[in-house]
Amino acid sequence: MTVRSAGEVPDEAVLGSIAYGALELGIPLVVVLGHQSCGAVAAAVHAEETGRACPRTSSTGPTGSGPRSCTGQHGDAGVDATVSAQVRLVRSRPAREADLAAKVAAGEPAIVGARYELSTQLVHRVG
Repeated sequence: MTVRSAGEVPDEAVLGSIAYGALELGIPLVVVLGHQSCGAVAAAVHAEETGRACPRTSSTGPTGSGPRSCTGQHGDAGVDATVSAQVRLVRSRPAREADLAAKVAAGEPAIVGARYELSTQLVHRVG
């Protein structure tokens, strides 16, 4: 089962899909996968750096957890640091959902964060 969103934003559709997979289909693993040079995260970081409005697909949505440059870094380094920070944030989100909290606490499904590096084609775990 694959659920995709720009900038790993966990909106209601994404969280609902994860809940369906975990509760109804019994999926054993959720991987929150960010990637190097993410355009949605870059747009959010650029918007914060310039004070301009952020595109709808990469701004904070109704869940308030869209990408935010909170790393103190700017430019490409800020984008890459924010990708990792966003992966960690989203990885923690299902544990705060009422219908998923007990299963996540029991490790069913396991939830891991990772980054895909476009330059090397390697995937690294994000803690």
